[in-house]
Amino acid sequence: MSIIPDDNTLTPKRVPRRIKNGDAPYILSPKNDYVFRYLFGEEGNEELLTSLISAILGWKITHATIKNPYILKLYYDTKECILDIKAEIDENVQVDIEMQLWRSPKLLNRILLYWSRLYASQMKAGDGYHVLKKTISILILDDDPYHTNDFHVCSRIRNFEEMFELTDLLEIHILELPKLHKRREQDTNDKLIPWMNFLYAQTREELDMASEANPVIRKAADMLMAMSRDEEERLRYEAREEFLLDQQYGLQAARGEGIEEGILKNKQETARKLIKKGMDDQFIREITGLELEEISSIRNEKEV
Repeated sequence: MSIIPDDNTLTPKRVPRRIKNGDAPYILSPKNDYVFRYLFGEEGNEELLTSLISAILGWKITHATIKNPYILKLYYDTKECILDIKAEIDENVQVDIEMQLWRSPKLLNRILLYWSRLYASQMKAGDGYHVLKKTISILILDDDPYHTNDFHVCSRIRNFEEMFELTDLLEIHILELPKLHKRREQDTNDKLIPWMNFLYAQTREELDMASEANPVIRKAADMLMAMSRDEEERLRYEAREEFLLDQQYGLQAARGEGIEEGILKNKQETARKLIKKGMDDQFIREITGLELEEISSIRNEKEV
């Protein structure tokens, strides 16, 4: 049985994500994908990303190189962008990590597509297959739609009859934050729990408690507080929250016939905005998921 229910179970939650701060202004939530990308995906923040990925994978990582540190700069004019983080860690392992605020239609299909593109991107003209290294996709969900008890599920390719692993080159991690309460009290030595507590914090007190776990989380919390005091960042955060909530509501309203058409139109509009910014076709494909032929067609429109 698939762990993924039918897409028609999608339910909108029109509640902005905020961390309560007593009588003081609310704190921005790291569950917002713009904030998540800011904390873990900007050059100079490799220590935070390394610590988070190490906790998720369960093995010590010595370094993480962010491979797409430029996407966030396009945020304000292209809200439709997927703010994922691509990184290379020890042994040339490729990692794609993304914060997703709810289960969107065909989400697993998209995860597999992103995984395959990252895996294939390692191979250049003339290369042998030996250059292909392990590739890991990590999805952190502020939702719990899957038929599992644990908040963290790791999947690989296995032979179901003889129960052996075919390869370790493909690995997908899905973490559902709302299920965190089932493990909070049980695994006090699990290094992943403090990071998930940080991401899922609902109040200033919970944020402070998560920060006490290790100095890297404390650094992330300090950055989050500084970001929360920046008026320009707050405006961007609120604009992103409004866009995401409207998109979520729109997906629910358009469920069934016509939903794929609406998603395609959003991607095409994003492509037009990126073309106006001078982005090349390969970059636009990475952001939107559109095929190069369609991007070329959009570029050749009379009015772009």
